Amino acid sequence: METKQSGSSKESLAMPAVVSASSLPTEYDEKLSESSYSGAEITDKKEQEEVEERLEEQPVAAEPLKAAGRPPGPPPPPLMDLDAGIVGWDSFDDPANPKNWPVARKWRTMVFVAFSTFILPLASTLFAPGVELVAEEFDVTSSTIEALMVSIFVFGFGWGPMLFHAPLCELYGRKKVISVSNLLFAIFNIGCALAQNVGTFFACRFLGGLLGCASMVVGGGVISDMFTRENMGRASSVYAMGPLMGPVIGPVIGGFIAQDLGWRWAFRFLIIVGFVSFCLFTIAVQETHPPTILRQKTKRLQKELNRPDLESAMDKDNKRTPVMVFVFGFTRPLALLFTNPTALCLGLYMAIAFAYLYVFLTTLTEVFHNLYGFSTGLTGLAYLGLGVGLQTALFTVGWTNDKLVAWLTKRNNGVREPEFRLRPLLFSCICFPVAMFWYGWSVQTHAHWFAVIASMFPLGLGMVSSMLPIQTYLIEVFAPYGLSASAVAAGNCFRMTAGAFFPLVAPPLFARLDYGWGCSLLGFLALGMLASMAIAFIYFGKHLRLKYPPKV
Repeated sequence: METKQSGSSKESLAMPAVVSASSLPTEYDEKLSESSYSGAEITDKKEQEEVEERLEEQPVAAEPLKAAGRPPGPPPPPLMDLDAGIVGWDSFDDPANPKNWPVARKWRTMVFVAFSTFILPLASTLFAPGVELVAEEFDVTSSTIEALMVSIFVFGFGWGPMLFHAPLCELYGRKKVISVSNLLFAIFNIGCALAQNVGTFFACRFLGGLLGCASMVVGGGVISDMFTRENMGRASSVYAMGPLMGPVIGPVIGGFIAQDLGWRWAFRFLIIVGFVSFCLFTIAVQETHPPTILRQKTKRLQKELNRPDLESAMDKDNKRTPVMVFVFGFTRPLALLFTNPTALCLGLYMAIAFAYLYVFLTTLTEVFHNLYGFSTGLTGLAYLGLGVGLQTALFTVGWTNDKLVAWLTKRNNGVREPEFRLRPLLFSCICFPVAMFWYGWSVQTHAHWFAVIASMFPLGLGMVSSMLPIQTYLIEVFAPYGLSASAVAAGNCFRMTAGAFFPLVAPPLFARLDYGWGCSLLGFLALGMLASMAIAFIYFGKHLRLKYPPKV
């Protein structure tokens, strides 16, 4: 179906055939990325000249990306062309395109995604205050095994997205994958609640994390489906509330559940929450994955128009089999992680942050139960210091990140750089060592219990100040290459693996050096590594990003 253009209607301009994608201006490219792309040529010479004038007027630093053969923005999706047998969007403003959805629908979707993301980290620490009750019932005497009971779940949802959810998302869309994953999460928690030995408990705990964790990474793709890069900061802050607040709220709830009802009721609670999330997501959320939406539209038009020759524009050049999709979905995040310095270094930064977070989460129960004599229920309340720090940072860093980028862009003569997102790292790299020194020496000197709880406040500030800017930066930088989900999956795998196994080092470390010098050692390591990476990325990140574009 040919698209006729009017010389007086600039808003309906199609993509000119003589203009390459890599030369589009930022403003025009964003307009296209918010809507759709048409392969129809502009035949009106006046319109052609207007487009070229707009290209010349825009101060876009696209030359390095041109050299890499990539566009400076997301590739614009195609419009409908039934004459050529291509099914695409009806127009730039097609309401079926998630980027054109009403704001209320976008944020409703984000709330449900955030809730699904919230229950996974919640599950990782919900029974942490009652872990000693589990160990007593299963005759476990090793403190390392007790720590692993908490953290093995984290290892599962570090690798699950790469092995299963990212490839399945490409084949079946985001909604189905997240819904089924929520259902599997609930099912495997039934196994944990009914476990009669430590082997069954570990198996169900690991599988619940491995197969029930889709929203941890797929949610990042939902953000890129619906929001433009100027609005990603607030969306990412809502999305980040789950991974950050879940581990804090979990012990608060789980402590009283374990004390009054027993540790098995902690998992029964997760079963209920998992089924509720499954039902809500299945009923209230619409598909956001553009290729899946166009596939569904293609099937409908094939039937309505009796045109079996129709094919989705986004699948026209995609000849990969499901097996190839799975292999590619697993290998691409790993290849990106180990071949791209940007993904590797920022993944390492998040890994260190999460490792230190789970050192706190897995040692607090023992500290407050044995040293301060807190009951199982009150031990859960000890995590509130971390929660206050997280909430404070979410309302400051999360809701001002977009404004900070706009201000820095104005100071930079209107030229916007993705690295502006990373300025909060200068603050976060100080928060982690402060938290470690404060926590370690407060415990070793038997300071008042409030001093120990307060030591987690800077940890909460540092977590948000690092995770939120890095996650938004990865989505923004790798979206033009179609690798935003892979970048998030790679970082997720790295940080969750560190969060799962690094806490196993803590018991022998503190047994050898005690809490004071043990935490001081971790604090000095954090100061050296995190500060150097933060400064390097803020001042040299652009050079690194342009010199080493992703090649997967």
